[in-house]
Amino acid sequence: MWQDSDANLFSERPAEIYTPPQWDRVDHTLFRPLSDALLYRRAREAVNVNALDEVPDSSWFTNRIGRNETTPAQLRAGACASAEDPPRPWTVIRAKTSGSSPGLVIRAADGHTSIFKIDFDAPERGTAADSIATRIFWGAGYFTPCNRVILFDRSALTLASEPDGDHELPTQEDVDGLLDRAGRSPDGRLRGSLSEYIPGRPLGGWRFDGLRDDDPNDVFPHEDRREVRGMWVLSAWLNHIDTRAENNMDAWMEVGDDGQGYLRHYVLDAGDSFGQIFDTSFLLSQSFGLSNYLDLGHIAEDFLSLGAIDRGYFGATRGRAGDVLGFYDAARFEPEHWRNGYPNPAFDRATERDRAWMARIIARFTDAHLIAAISSGRFSSPTTRSELFRILLERRARLLERYLIRLSPLTYPEVNDHTLCLDDLALESGIRFRSERRYRAEAWEDWPREGSVPVTAGRTGNRVCLQLPRFVDASESNPHYRVIDVYAETIGRERSAPARVHLYQMGDDTFRVVGLERPDP
Repeated sequence: MWQDSDANLFSERPAEIYTPPQWDRVDHTLFRPLSDALLYRRAREAVNVNALDEVPDSSWFTNRIGRNETTPAQLRAGACASAEDPPRPWTVIRAKTSGSSPGLVIRAADGHTSIFKIDFDAPERGTAADSIATRIFWGAGYFTPCNRVILFDRSALTLASEPDGDHELPTQEDVDGLLDRAGRSPDGRLRGSLSEYIPGRPLGGWRFDGLRDDDPNDVFPHEDRREVRGMWVLSAWLNHIDTRAENNMDAWMEVGDDGQGYLRHYVLDAGDSFGQIFDTSFLLSQSFGLSNYLDLGHIAEDFLSLGAIDRGYFGATRGRAGDVLGFYDAARFEPEHWRNGYPNPAFDRATERDRAWMARIIARFTDAHLIAAISSGRFSSPTTRSELFRILLERRARLLERYLIRLSPLTYPEVNDHTLCLDDLALESGIRFRSERRYRAEAWEDWPREGSVPVTAGRTGNRVCLQLPRFVDASESNPHYRVIDVYAETIGRERSAPARVHLYQMGDDTFRVVGLERPDP
């Protein structure tokens, strides 16, 4: 149930593809919505979900904080081998030729190659955002590069004596000119970031819809993959407004010496997260996350209402962190109405269950996890660190209030002898108190749903546990099917739909969990 074997080896390496960013914007803003309007397509649930209502490990996603123990120290390192800077000297081997901002390509003393960038808008904003948001994406389960904020002296960067292959070597004047624009830490060191090259050979960004024809492992339409749909909730939390093909990457992972391999799918660039300010378009900066870049729906509504609708970003002001976090806040955040920079086909297809799945992962990010991720940004101001921590917590609480509770927050059923226990993420996340939670359960006498008997359920820490009713004649050769509905409610507030656990009784005290459903309330 926990491994999607989509890393089957094949010999013909897929072609390198390129999705022009301007075409991607126009396509998803105008042409795709128009074509979708002419189609009749019923909504459907994600197709790569296991019997426990979770996403298995694959070449797209690896369960980390959601299912497995991930320490704050591990999150602090993220995709990096360690949280420390790569060993020096750092040798400049060529100029950065892709992306919207200039940079350098350097090789560390350990042989690893990275892209070096500096902050071009607000001091510390872009370098910190890329490091922090990438670690949160990594902790949630996505494949990401190793991004680091570095503080250094000019002597740390040395220019190579010869060009790297066919690439042109920048001049010392080019290097000095870039470093002259770099920010400085309070102790006088320069500030920049290193994004380590991902393993494998890059073959272009993966799209949020369709299939890749030259990848035989790519059998689920991307817009119907839960980890792609659920990315909407994670992006809303971080205000990562630039989720698009250009910020993703397919990498050819060659295995062995016979040229065979498979594709792994990365999320590369999250440096737009939190708040950013475009001096040339101040109002656009205020609207990030509240409207698309070109929001045809809002334009029509504003036209028909003669501009009477308050969009929430009119008159928005910067917070205590100033330009570093820009207009990133929690007060204006309405989870259901968050919008990516431009429409995203997978986000548009996301269902309540897809969003609840990511909410369950976000619920397991502790304060210590967030502090560890924020520390990787190496902010010079304690105010900026505390403000980002506060906003992340408040936006997280709003997301969980909307998407964790409506379907059951009970998860990961385990049986020990004849006791069934599930984690209550409403308690674990801190959005509900133990004193206000109540539980009940009922076992169906026959399935599908023919008669039921009440079962006593109680709390053990942040878990709800119950004694399973037994069939006296069950055995390994004569197993019996058992279905248990476990309900959780908060006194005076919500009563969530049940977590429906499916089990086999294989003997007198031997049970095996085979499924978990979350019926719609």
